[in-house]
Amino acid sequence: MDEPTLLVTLTGEYFQPVRLHYRVFDQPALLQRFQELRCVDSDGTRGRWVWLYDYEARGLKFKNSYADLPKHLHPVIIGSFFMRAEDKLLLDLRSIERATEAILFFDKHLSRSVARVVEAEVVNRLFPIRDAQVTPDSIFDHQTSTYVDPEAVVQRTKELVAGIPEPPERLRIALEDMQSRAREPLPEIERFPIHYYEEGVEGFRNVLRMRQMVALQHVLGNSAYSLDDVLQALLNRK
Repeated sequence: MDEPTLLVTLTGEYFQPVRLHYRVFDQPALLQRFQELRCVDSDGTRGRWVWLYDYEARGLKFKNSYADLPKHLHPVIIGSFFMRAEDKLLLDLRSIERATEAILFFDKHLSRSVARVVEAEVVNRLFPIRDAQVTPDSIFDHQTSTYVDPEAVVQRTKELVAGIPEPPERLRIALEDMQSRAREPLPEIERFPIHYYEEGVEGFRNVLRMRQMVALQHVLGNSAYSLDDVLQALLNRK
């Protein structure tokens, strides 16, 4: 089945919004740093700070790089910051690629004593070109996300096999439980913790990529496709 025309960003990625949640420890220092970064600009009309694909951010690699974009399109907004409380900062992004680049970029340019990324929300779908007017904040601010706690999932598995003495049987039941959960439909908007500072960005990048693989299959008409299918496909490549 041919891929339908999907909404993409100016930098060439599928439009699949991600919202990063930052915990702010020093708001004055954060705002001072925003003023110092030339790639961050204040947008008072919308009550936000915009992250521009310019100046310090020019070196970021997307499908359409800075040099590929026509001059009349510069500067491209690649993210929007919103302060929602003295200790809460949101960064809305239009693609999963921008989300991973943002974590790395702002970890470099913001001190961890000032702000740290703690959670992410991802929209588990892709959008047709007719939805060109939709924005990340119009989705996240008006729809409820489903929180997924990985530690609770691990604890559930431990409790499930706690009374089974044989290691092979424990492993079999644990794997069956994991596979069963991987076959469940993803929530439309999923929220989960990010462990970037302990584990790096690759785990988060892979989580997003797998969800995009599911979303793309759904667009192609394979509505039953799940994370389990993604995992099986990845295993078969090895």
